[in-house]
Amino acid sequence: MELLLLLMHTVTVFVLLKPGITEVEGLTCYQCIVHPQYNNHNETARLCSKFDASETFEVQCPYSTFCLKKTFELEIQNGKKIQLGIRDCAPQREKYQILRNGKWQMETTVDSNIYESGCHQEEDFGVKSSTAEYCYCSTNLCNGGESSRDPSSSIHHTDTMAVIFIFNAMKYIRSLR
Repeated sequence: MELLLLLMHTVTVFVLLKPGITEVEGLTCYQCIVHPQYNNHNETARLCSKFDASETFEVQCPYSTFCLKKTFELEIQNGKKIQLGIRDCAPQREKYQILRNGKWQMETTVDSNIYESGCHQEEDFGVKSSTAEYCYCSTNLCNGGESSRDPSSSIHHTDTMAVIFIFNAMKYIRSLR
């Protein structure tokens, strides 16, 4: 029995000290996007318009200590507004080069002090939208709830985001002429 415990302890120490094992599993968050990204055909499109808090939308966030939910409105033709949202791991990973023993090596850190739990409003510059609401939380799958904005408008029309973006971009380009 003592030999078995000693062996288990030795294996545990080896795994913890083995070089190259630096990534931890981390937080699990929901992830969804407004429109499909066509450059990655192997990835299943997790559209927010289809969000149902199922396992399909769960992702591991090894470089985040917070989940993110961003909600905003876009004004389309005739003054109609649509509410959009995204869910993801909060961007906290910082990559940089460091000179070690005369060789450049890539270092990765996680800035765990960049966010606080809760929601705040921010201007979303560059897009014809209202103020965006950013919500950060630090427990597994905590970004799955509805927005704290107008609860009566819970229907998200996120499939139209790509069309709206292209429409506004073309309108802007034409105004430059």
